[in-house]
Amino acid sequence: MVDTGVDGTTPQLSDGRVKPGVDVTTPERKPANDDCFGHGTFVAGIIGAAVRPGTGFAGVAPEATILPIRCAITTADGSPPVLTATEMAKGLRDAVDGGARVINISASTDTPDEDLADAVRYAAQRDVVVVASAANTAQQGDPITYPASYPTVIAVGAIDITGKKADFSQTGKFLSLVAPGVGVTSVGPGGAGHWVGSGTSYAAPFVAGVAALVRAYRPQLSAEQVKHRLEATADHPAAALPDAQLGWGTVNAMAAVTTLLPEESGTAAPVVAAEPAPLPVPVRADGPGEVVAVTAAISVPVLAVLGLLVFRLYLGARRRRWKRARVVEFSRRT
Repeated sequence: MVDTGVDGTTPQLSDGRVKPGVDVTTPERKPANDDCFGHGTFVAGIIGAAVRPGTGFAGVAPEATILPIRCAITTADGSPPVLTATEMAKGLRDAVDGGARVINISASTDTPDEDLADAVRYAAQRDVVVVASAANTAQQGDPITYPASYPTVIAVGAIDITGKKADFSQTGKFLSLVAPGVGVTSVGPGGAGHWVGSGTSYAAPFVAGVAALVRAYRPQLSAEQVKHRLEATADHPAAALPDAQLGWGTVNAMAAVTTLLPEESGTAAPVVAAEPAPLPVPVRADGPGEVVAVTAAISVPVLAVLGLLVFRLYLGARRRRWKRARVVEFSRRT
């Protein structure tokens, strides 16, 4: 987590999985497991918030270990912190040296920087997956952004609840994937309750969380293979790929973990021929008896399954006793 730090006392992150980390903005290199602004904690929650009784929210990879690297702090006027290219480069190197296997960086610059490019290469050479937000300036000129546009980075844009590209989400040939980034729920620092925010900052951690699952389930895959797997198993748009607005499509966690890709095993998957469909049952001209029998044979088990589902939903509703969560609107940034 290259960000503003992560509050390790937040209930869904307070199980010891948030490491002390390091603050690269201070000469003393203090720990970064606190977060006065909240951006990093919000992003970390999307990646790894633990399953907790009484809440329906959990992170994509709820058993992931979080290594916070603070590269930005809140300014005196309380405005959102800005990560410079120099700070991002330092943060990436510290994350790699700290043992990270997947790095999420929800920040960007529209100016190429050699130190930042070197840091990205440093991560690639050490087999670390780097996921970066594409940025939120599509309506302000839609510039190419970094580190998202570096070739080895998984660049992530944002979609809304309908699957449509968010109007603020960056576009370009460098875009790898998209993920939810409008009205996203996550945790914040300083106690229970949940926050709501929008931005490509909050789309990137969905992909980082899926990358963590893939690295856990398929540890033999290289960082390059993980990137390819996420793109190959995405829900592809009906367009030439990669699409400038949606990349290779919407990240699909289930497919990313479970799909068998022929190129990974070196052999093509076997082709299984489907059994021929049974011939329809002939109906006698003198009555509907056989039709009724076939209909009953199909409808009885279907109705039984539907009844069981309705009953289970009823029992679940009685057990849940949902309470309204604290909701904080979180301002959008890259």
